[in-house]
Amino acid sequence: MRVPGWIAREEREPVSVGATIVLPDGRSVSVRIRDVSANGCCVESQEVLPVAQTVRLDLGSNSVEAEVRWALAGAAGLRLMDERSRAKVWPPR
Repeated sequence: MRVPGWIAREEREPVSVGATIVLPDGRSVSVRIRDVSANGCCVESQEVLPVAQTVRLDLGSNSVEAEVRWALAGAAGLRLMDERSRAKVWPPR
């Protein structure tokens, strides 16, 4: 349940999917996607991801650009950059 006064957000769907994030410097970081929404996802990571940077989210057969919207030790929120990419990454609900 969201606390009153917080900004409204899209519904999240819990998942557990392994993926890789390619950082702007070219390094790859293994992540686990833990929830998805229409516009992005939350990932678990051993590395603090660079906030406000564009990264490539690689899911094996598909990859898309995403912006790191927030990051803490162990987790980060990504926003997919292109609406057409969303259909490639998240299956229809």
